[in-house]
Amino acid sequence: MSRLYGRDVLLHDLVPRLVGLDAKEPELLRQAHPVDPPALLLTGPHGSGRTAVLDALFGAYHARLPVAEVNCARDAGPVLREAMVSNTSPGAHLLAAVACGLCARIDGYRRVRLPRLWTGLAAVSAWHRGDQQEQRVAQARMRLLLTKCGLVPGGSPAADSWVQDVNDLLPLGDQGELTPVADTCVKLFAKRYLNRREVRDTEAFYADRLGPDRGAQPLSELCRSFHLGDDLQEESEASLAAALLADLRSHYSGWARLNRTPRPLLLLDDVHAAPGSRLLGQLLDCRAGDARDPLILVATARGDARHRAGPDAAVRTLAQVAGGASGWQRPSAGSASAGLIALPLPPLERADIVSMLMSADPPPRSELPRSVRRFTQGSPLGCGLVRDAVAADPRAASTAGHDLGLLQLAGQSVTHQIAAQLVPDAHLRRNLVLFSVARDGAAARALADRYLGSDAERAAVETVYGYLRSEYGAPVPRPFVADPFLRAVLVQELRRRKPESTHPPQTWSGIHALLNQHHVNAGQRTQALHHALAGDHAEQVALRLAELFRPPASAQEWLRTLWQVASAPHPPRADWAGGCLSVATGTPGTELAGDSVQRSVHRLLHAVWLAADPLTAPDETLCGRIKWELELLSARHSTGAGTLYDAAQEWHDELRELRTPPSAEPAVGAAPTPGAAPGAAPGPAPGAAPTPGAAPGPDPAPGPGPGSSPAPGPGPGPEGSRDESH
Repeated sequence: MSRLYGRDVLLHDLVPRLVGLDAKEPELLRQAHPVDPPALLLTGPHGSGRTAVLDALFGAYHARLPVAEVNCARDAGPVLREAMVSNTSPGAHLLAAVACGLCARIDGYRRVRLPRLWTGLAAVSAWHRGDQQEQRVAQARMRLLLTKCGLVPGGSPAADSWVQDVNDLLPLGDQGELTPVADTCVKLFAKRYLNRREVRDTEAFYADRLGPDRGAQPLSELCRSFHLGDDLQEESEASLAAALLADLRSHYSGWARLNRTPRPLLLLDDVHAAPGSRLLGQLLDCRAGDARDPLILVATARGDARHRAGPDAAVRTLAQVAGGASGWQRPSAGSASAGLIALPLPPLERADIVSMLMSADPPPRSELPRSVRRFTQGSPLGCGLVRDAVAADPRAASTAGHDLGLLQLAGQSVTHQIAAQLVPDAHLRRNLVLFSVARDGAAARALADRYLGSDAERAAVETVYGYLRSEYGAPVPRPFVADPFLRAVLVQELRRRKPESTHPPQTWSGIHALLNQHHVNAGQRTQALHHALAGDHAEQVALRLAELFRPPASAQEWLRTLWQVASAPHPPRADWAGGCLSVATGTPGTELAGDSVQRSVHRLLHAVWLAADPLTAPDETLCGRIKWELELLSARHSTGAGTLYDAAQEWHDELRELRTPPSAEPAVGAAPTPGAAPGAAPGPAPGAAPTPGAAPGPDPAPGPGPGSSPAPGPGPGPEGSRDESH
């Protein structure tokens, strides 16, 4: 059985206790929440391991108890092709797939029967007489149900003759009528495949479900409503979902009292897709009343837990549900979501990554797990692909200062493969790559105005913003792509992008020159220097930072500015890391002409730039160099000697562990950072280098950058000007 790194509590504790069966051993467990089991919703972005959890649960249980695994985005059926066919819907496809999974044969287990659901699906599959396309849909669905649910042998002619058998029994009448077909479908199915009690229970269920005004011919009424579409079709689908739970209650009659038979398991993947969201909601609605059922439901959704789960769901960590979520209890009042526990899947811890990576032969360098943890932020997808690349070529990760962006797997860059899986839509991915270096929404709009030609393309900022919000939750104002792993992968793709891919060409230098000028125009000095450094104008940036080092700016403000500037992405030069290291360590011939502060800032800027790069790992020598330069500068600052001396040790220790030093982070609730302080020189125009040694002058008045929207943002950003991100 495959290991679920960082998620083992789901496979070895929570779900086994809910089901009542150990995931590995043939051992019955005392069932947690025997009367009212909670539904589970696992949430997270692409690559967070949601599907891997469901696959592991299916692998552990599919041969031992009734279990169905359904992908709600993929298994909803060919709905677009059948859009004009009234006897099909995504919900019907999903419920048919659920029935087939739960009714599969299991050695030593009484096969599950779902007479209410089967009959309801047979009824809604009825066709208008003479409609060949509807007949093909009905035949395909009934063949699936009859064979997968064990109602007929796999090779039985009855599986392929359903439509013909019904047509042969139809009375003479209008060829367009639906009701006679529905009645005949129900009668034939009941006669062939149900016993008398099941027929009686099925009729009573739908009559009660539809109410006295519509209960005279409840299954015909169910069929008619389904075929009318829209809200009536959703109502019919809700009845089918309720039929599933009623069938399971009947099949497991006495389950709450005996509490020994392991309970059935339904695994719904991607319930953020509309069909899955409806099905999950329908199942939770059924459970919101007094009726209880034995189904253990585990669903997954992309995005934020609170947003996906509903207002009354319990949001828990994995650690909080150990022991079968014993502390959970459905609230006495609330919406249907009260029956749900939402579980955000956390990033992998370093110990998990060590276990994944250190099995290679020869083993990679000891700092690789830390480096992978910083780059991937613990994403199981990213960690898994890096592990596969290291296993395929251990030498690629066995050299000092390795660059994870250079790892290959099956002849293709690992970061390219990660990007394709994190953002499967190629068009969306192309625009995200462009916006990955934007510091806020206004900067992204400036890029769209320059590089995306049509009005529809310029609207890509809003489309991308909506995607980021749904995938990663409420975004922060800066940077535009806030998730560090996604941003690092996209920036690496931008480095690789061919200049001729757009008109005008998206060159690395051109993009950062444009963003530099955009932030200069907006009065955002630190952001402008950030892009000047990314554009490979390190000497000019170092001179500017040396000017800012002197009072009245405080040492603490200067440290934050240094980090914001030095966290700029590195340019796409193959020799960047080697050249950066040479400057950082003071190799002869790399020194900046100037005084001791300017030379020290020049070396420190390069050292921090290299240490902050998410694709490389600073070694002890580089971290020691950062400590040495900060200690040197502490003696040169008239008011901040203690701050800089303390930072020397802190930055050394934190960067050695690949963590951002606390003194480099913006202060919580602080006044605007030095990006808005007076005295900033104008930056380079698009395509031009910053002017060396430019005399200080007043910042331009804050204003919108090229193509920025006048819509107000959430308030002043950390640069002291209006933030125009969403």
